[in-house]
Amino acid sequence: MQILLKISEYRHNGRLQARVYFPKGSPAKPKGGYKWYPARAAAEVAIAENSALVTRYGHLAKDVTLQELVEARAAAEELQGTGFSLVEAAKEVKAALSKTLASKSLKDGLGAYHDSLWDRFQERKKADPRCEPRHWRSVKHTLARLRSLENANLLELSPDQLRPLFKDLSKSSFKSHLRNLHAAFSFCVDEGWLDYNPAEWLKRMKTVGVSRQRTVKTFNVGQVRNFMTAVADTDMRAVPYFAVCFFAGVRPEAAMKLKWADVGSNGYLYVPHAVNKSGHAYNVAVLPVLTRWLDWWEARGNMRNGDLLPLSASTLKRVRKRAMGKAEIADWVQDGTRKTFATAHRGTFKCKVLTSAALGHKGTTVLDEHYDSRLMTEAEAAEYWEILPPETEALTGEESA
Repeated sequence: MQILLKISEYRHNGRLQARVYFPKGSPAKPKGGYKWYPARAAAEVAIAENSALVTRYGHLAKDVTLQELVEARAAAEELQGTGFSLVEAAKEVKAALSKTLASKSLKDGLGAYHDSLWDRFQERKKADPRCEPRHWRSVKHTLARLRSLENANLLELSPDQLRPLFKDLSKSSFKSHLRNLHAAFSFCVDEGWLDYNPAEWLKRMKTVGVSRQRTVKTFNVGQVRNFMTAVADTDMRAVPYFAVCFFAGVRPEAAMKLKWADVGSNGYLYVPHAVNKSGHAYNVAVLPVLTRWLDWWEARGNMRNGDLLPLSASTLKRVRKRAMGKAEIADWVQDGTRKTFATAHRGTFKCKVLTSAALGHKGTTVLDEHYDSRLMTEAEAAEYWEILPPETEALTGEESA
């Protein structure tokens, strides 16, 4: 049985992962098709294990499938003394599995997929303690829409039952839910709980033609000034992180993974492809306001080495919450730091090409669709770049006097 190994790039996080094509009837994927592995070594191990099983049991796969033979072999100890041959034992296992499948509910099947995502997240967290279970949460929201069908039998589930639960959604929201559904039902198909993927039939479903109007929100100059001062009073370790977010426009998730080595002495900040959401690296010019904040932070005895943010995600959240209280900011704007930077940058430089480049975008389409340059006047933009560290402001005021 020939197996092809291909290395493909998984664009969501920019990491290279191994993709293996298994022919139909393979123990690793009975239905046949591609399987993804976190590294080439893991894929090679899967190929070796699959080949060993084919070599050992392939000649017996006549009346039953190879997968059923493997399952019967795994239950051989429990079947000792029954007088069953391997093929007869496989048939018994097949009959038992059929009874189990008949009673498998949608809640049990998709719940098992959700639990498997949590296990995978725990494995990733061992390598990166600061990672967040975002995909797990996204799938949780999708499965919540299926709550009315949780007792339905998986084998009797039809696309007509799913369609009403995903109506009146914008195009982007529907696509997000559809991706989660397709992966969840594919898991059930691989486990043998479904004969086909119901999500395949939802692709032709019509969605709301026009996406919901997006309300772009940013922080004003006073809020940014008060917040940065509050962060300095709360925990100095978080100052470089928020300075990079507000005055370089780096995505908050990417800034959490930056190293001090990425803040070059050549006047540019480097965002590696491994931490960037879009999967490509880019450089952003370090503006004078960011240089002043970082120099002020270093002048207080802090060292520029290791991680830019030496805090966990939970600790950072607590620091941010305390700083918001001091700065009298009621709600934190999602991606507000990046949108505030983009608004001020475009208001100052008057060029959406330059602003898009500073944000790491390959074109201006995203800037036009997700940002609003009207939220800050030219005077406010100029004032934004003059937000200095607390003691620097005091010193500047004394000199001018």
